[in-house]
Amino acid sequence: QLALTARDFESALTPPGWIFWDPDLYTRDIEEIFKKMWLCVGHVSRLEKPGEYFLVDVGDESIIVLADEKGKGHAFYNVCRHRGTRILTGNSGKCRRLLCPYHAWSYGLDGSLKSAPQMDETAGFDKANYSLREVRLETFMGFLFISLDANAAPVAQQFSGFPDLERFRFPELKRVGFHSYEVASNWKLINENYHECYHCAIAHPQLHRISNYGALAGDDFGGENFVGGPMTIKDEFNTMTIPGVTDRQPLTGCNEQDKRMVHYFNLLPNLLLSVAPDYVLTHYLRPRGPEQVYIETEWFCSPAQVARKGFDASDAIEFWDTTNRQDWQLCENALLGLKSAGHIQGPYQAGETGSHLFDRWYIERMFPQVTA
Repeated sequence: QLALTARDFESALTPPGWIFWDPDLYTRDIEEIFKKMWLCVGHVSRLEKPGEYFLVDVGDESIIVLADEKGKGHAFYNVCRHRGTRILTGNSGKCRRLLCPYHAWSYGLDGSLKSAPQMDETAGFDKANYSLREVRLETFMGFLFISLDANAAPVAQQFSGFPDLERFRFPELKRVGFHSYEVASNWKLINENYHECYHCAIAHPQLHRISNYGALAGDDFGGENFVGGPMTIKDEFNTMTIPGVTDRQPLTGCNEQDKRMVHYFNLLPNLLLSVAPDYVLTHYLRPRGPEQVYIETEWFCSPAQVARKGFDASDAIEFWDTTNRQDWQLCENALLGLKSAGHIQGPYQAGETGSHLFDRWYIERMFPQVTA
């Protein structure tokens, strides 16, 4: 079954349904992909001020990502060094110290243990030996990545060969919108869906009227843990919004070719990066079960755009919130069909090369014996 998907695109078949719902395989996904690879958790602007933090779940693990007093980013296991209690709850916030709610052990923003009530009564106790356990945190293209693998190569190596997009000055972007979603589907289906527009005419009429489906500005391509490709915008439009036109100036660094396309990239396993002429859209996927995935979505514009009088990005936010919800419904419905005994593998459509690249990447990583 898997070998049929691992074939060259022209003769390949879509994956067997069980890879999207099997609970044992989901456990392997978490252990062998999400706990070993670099995961994108957000834009650097999420840690602009000292004490700002947010939580990220990786399987059963909870990770604190925060900025210390000097604005330096850190990531820690959300686990008190005393009895293992989770220190922080909720999605995000701001704090001066990290206080365990159980026995009031208190940690600085650099993870060091600052106070441990009455522990001076314990012989040989030294606070210096009980800092929070750190998780690796690095930045790539202005985005924050964590890795639970202490031996992982630097994040830039995970995405070796990724196209040069420095002209967009991602680190300087300003967040102009945020949504989160709980989707009753599998994380792999979300990735697959992102890479094809075969469904766009029927599912996304607001997108299909603007985007040149099948008219790529270059070939779909994959590299070291990424898949992507640009798609052009029809001549009568200049952005991806409900009306399809805007007087919003382009992103800083956007060249003439960029103004006529949208760059769609999947930085595996969990970042969907979409660069329109006048805004950037990101999705961060966090699997929470074989049939559940939590997705955070952010919209960004350049500082020069945001500074203009009357700036308003609600048209872009509305457009993609609508599109997102259409996609999530498709992915939820697809999972139900993939669990049916009536499902058998079928052929890819000619425009699904990106989906096939993702499927092959997954099979090669999780089932190397199939492609050996």
